[in-house]
Amino acid sequence: MLNSHSVFKAALWAAGIAGVTIVAGCASPPSNDRTEIREAGDGFPALDGNWYDGGRFIEPNSILRIREGQSKDQVRQLIGNPHFSEGFFGVSEWNYVFNLYTEEVGGDYITCQYQVAFDDDMVLESTRWRDAQCPELLVSVEDKIENKEGETLVLSGDVLFDFDSDELTLEGRRALERVAQSAHHDFESPGMTIVGYTDRFGSEAYNLKLSQSRADTVADYLANRGINRSNIHTFGRGAADPVVECPGAVATQSVTDCLRPNRRVEITTRELTH
Repeated sequence: MLNSHSVFKAALWAAGIAGVTIVAGCASPPSNDRTEIREAGDGFPALDGNWYDGGRFIEPNSILRIREGQSKDQVRQLIGNPHFSEGFFGVSEWNYVFNLYTEEVGGDYITCQYQVAFDDDMVLESTRWRDAQCPELLVSVEDKIENKEGETLVLSGDVLFDFDSDELTLEGRRALERVAQSAHHDFESPGMTIVGYTDRFGSEAYNLKLSQSRADTVADYLANRGINRSNIHTFGRGAADPVVECPGAVATQSVTDCLRPNRRVEITTRELTH
């Protein structure tokens, strides 16, 4: 397994791109012209006079909280009103223009188009990005840790799953799609070991069950993306092997935030030999 320093570093990366926090910003620099996406295409509107003042800087966690089944009001509370003149009632599609930092606040960023689709009942059905590099800024799977067992990725459980659930989030599924693509690219016959972890709150039996269920969910999703399920081994470790130790006996917001690196899924990929 990974040492605690390596796991903590990777967990921070997966949770929010190495600790980056996105805040409100101002005008776009000349280097962010994005002329390749100014025209309409791929079902997205053109970035013309209707788009939102150069793009809105947004906190990544606001996007990561978007879930299927949310109402329009809930979507608006998280990411604001749509940035095009699309209306609010009876409209099945909202379009946004977000600016996401690529490194650190005040540094380089890119402008991204994001689309939300609602079903006939006007609840969120799906989301999509115009540019593949945009969701990668929310959940990176490029930070690989080499060890004797293979390549290990550490993904935040808070990003992959809904709270206290084994249901994958929208961006969690996108991250796992990139994990599968990477495995197919880097290995001829990939084998995987997937280990789920929780924080220390909750009973030992419950945490073991939840961590195992989450590891199985990740394995099943990757199997549906072409990784042989018989070559994937899963384990639930509950609150074992904590990355960080945080004081506090009550699950307050500050304590659970501190414990976030412990809520993780480790995916180790290796080349199978026959």
